[in-house]
Amino acid sequence: MSELVFESDAIPELTSVLMIESRGLTKTFGKFVAVDAIDLEIVQGSIHGFIGPNGAGKTTAIKMLIGATRCASGQAFIKGQPMGSVAARQLIGYAPERASFYGGMTSTEYLVYMARVCGINKDEAKSRAGALLDFLDLGKFAHTKVDGFSAGMRQRLALAQAMIHEPELLILDEPTANMDPTGRIQIIDKLKQISRERKVTIFISSHILSELEQLVDSVTMIDRGRIAAEDSIEHLKKGFTENHYILNTSTNDSVLLTLQHEHCVDKGWIDEKGWVHLVAEDGDALKQGVVKSVYKTGALLEYFGEEKVSLEEIYRRTMQLEEK
Repeated sequence: MSELVFESDAIPELTSVLMIESRGLTKTFGKFVAVDAIDLEIVQGSIHGFIGPNGAGKTTAIKMLIGATRCASGQAFIKGQPMGSVAARQLIGYAPERASFYGGMTSTEYLVYMARVCGINKDEAKSRAGALLDFLDLGKFAHTKVDGFSAGMRQRLALAQAMIHEPELLILDEPTANMDPTGRIQIIDKLKQISRERKVTIFISSHILSELEQLVDSVTMIDRGRIAAEDSIEHLKKGFTENHYILNTSTNDSVLLTLQHEHCVDKGWIDEKGWVHLVAEDGDALKQGVVKSVYKTGALLEYFGEEKVSLEEIYRRTMQLEEK
């Protein structure tokens, strides 16, 4: 069996070099503005999530970055190279959400063909194809025709072709779509390995926010062609949870009212699930106030602590989505 080897001596140190940089990147279709003057700064070696609702402009932005469509205005660079240039394209490995294949080819034949298109000699192409198929758990299907592949297997093969020329940047559009939970976990683990051991930059668009949260270093949220939020996961969570606390007792209404009378909270409300949310700059004063309020009301304290927020909740609040 071939082996996909990550040479540790060849791994560059993570720097502040920008792998993707755009300024005012815009795409219009007639009067419709699909992508509206977006600015991106994606650091080399990072994993960046690109998220938003259907029709937000994600795929259009990706197509501009890979050089598949021209922008109306603005500019973008791939590691300093103008997007769409030969030099920029050589740095990119792209896996679309719905990849097209030559179904009459075997998976090996397809990857060798794609490698040859990239200028890789035949022997090296065969070696890389075998290594990638093994790495992505498709080794036993090396000589199976692609038209017999399941949707999940096709997603794996699309990732393999994106990696065949060993790019510095992977741009992936819904790479775990159509996969079962086991397959999605495996692909997420593989992407983490690629990033960790090769310092490949990964720019990934996905609707599965719980998966992205486990994978990405930073995210861009896009809505109606415009950036709604962009930051590291750590900073986004801090912005949504700093000085925020959550409380649950047997009588939340009376406890919240007592806390407000104690003047130890700046803001307090009860969510749709019945839990109390509190905002207070002085955490110590709030803790003392909670103890006093629970005692005064005779309530049973079930939970009190700093609020934790998921990427899905950050997305929900940023996009101002209401609970159904």
